[in-house]
Amino acid sequence: MTREERSIRRVPLPRGRGTPKPDEVEDSILYEREEVDIEEVEEAFPRPWRRIFLWGTAAFFVILLIIALSTSFTGAKIIVTPKAQNVAVATEFTAVRGDTTGKLSFQTLPIDESSEVVIPADTMKKVSERATGTIIIYNAFSDKPQRLIKNTRFETPSGLIYRIGTSVTVPGKTVKNGRPVPGSIEAVVSADSPGVEYNTALSDFTIPGFKTDPARFASFYARSKTPLSGGMNGTIKTPSDAAIEAARVTLRDTLQKKVLKDKQALVPSGYILFPGAITTKDEPLTPEARGEGRSAVRERITGAAYLFKKTDIAQAVAQALVPSFDKLPVEIPDIGALSFQLTEPPTGNLAEVKTLRFTLTGNAKIVWQFDGAKLQSALVGKPKDDLAATLAAFPTIEKADLILKPFWSRSFPSNPKQVVIEVEQ
Repeated sequence: MTREERSIRRVPLPRGRGTPKPDEVEDSILYEREEVDIEEVEEAFPRPWRRIFLWGTAAFFVILLIIALSTSFTGAKIIVTPKAQNVAVATEFTAVRGDTTGKLSFQTLPIDESSEVVIPADTMKKVSERATGTIIIYNAFSDKPQRLIKNTRFETPSGLIYRIGTSVTVPGKTVKNGRPVPGSIEAVVSADSPGVEYNTALSDFTIPGFKTDPARFASFYARSKTPLSGGMNGTIKTPSDAAIEAARVTLRDTLQKKVLKDKQALVPSGYILFPGAITTKDEPLTPEARGEGRSAVRERITGAAYLFKKTDIAQAVAQALVPSFDKLPVEIPDIGALSFQLTEPPTGNLAEVKTLRFTLTGNAKIVWQFDGAKLQSALVGKPKDDLAATLAAFPTIEKADLILKPFWSRSFPSNPKQVVIEVEQ
């Protein structure tokens, strides 16, 4: 056997069996020598150094991990509690239409909706009804407004006469983009006499009263917004009065709900439409035949919805109920919980109302506002000990709690995105 082969054999030396043979002695000696050589090779990298190397490597990676975590989780969160005050509201306010500086104001959304329901016609009745409809009156004559008195006549090309039921003032013409734009206003007209012959589709109208002034006659005119309908005269088959009234009650309720839903969808951001800030007029329209033995009961409502800026309402409430109010910006987060009631329901053209008097009732929490972006900018890169001094410039903040990461940080991050402002109501 060669020396390499003998070194693979791990045979223990026999002991206590007499004198070994020469070959066995040689094998044992070679085996022991080779084991000594192997042990010397394994000890070429001493065990203490291996421990130092392993611990050093582990420490290096721990340091890297700490650096990575401190970088990834660096940030500051400031939880701000703004100044606030609870008040019981039972106060009357006055608001004016349009954007008026320093005064509580409102905006108007006009209302003009109609609906019908078809019910059985089982009662013979003698009726005499005038056709009605809505027209738009135009003033292309002058830049000054023109008042038209009640019962002013409007004439179709076929000679049919209709009259307005209330006085109206037509705005003067204006100029937009270098072109004249006639002033206009809507009005409801009724036929001069009962009868189906006054039921007409859309039409143009002149004002006979202006015929003596050719220029004015040519520049004042009207056009139908809706067909003129409901005219009749004679004995017809209609629903009973009780059935008609029940149908009208249902129609009015349906129209009111539709108006509130539709107008709420039009409220711009930052404004509020209180449910009580809608005023309407019911206009029963004459039932119309809808085939044999059936009739359409029709109802129309007109009016306006009044919108308020939420911040304007909050300022008005604070001004009225907070002693020594500092006039700084405030809001009422749950402003919709306040009850709104018109003190004096407006009259006339509800969409043209100039002043509203109303009462707000309920409990409100007035919360002072602050500029979060400005506070964030003021804290970026500052030592955390400067927080109190920085907050002194924000008088509408009651207190602020700071969460800084990592916990050993002594200053706010220099990256504005890592400085988060949260508001606690």
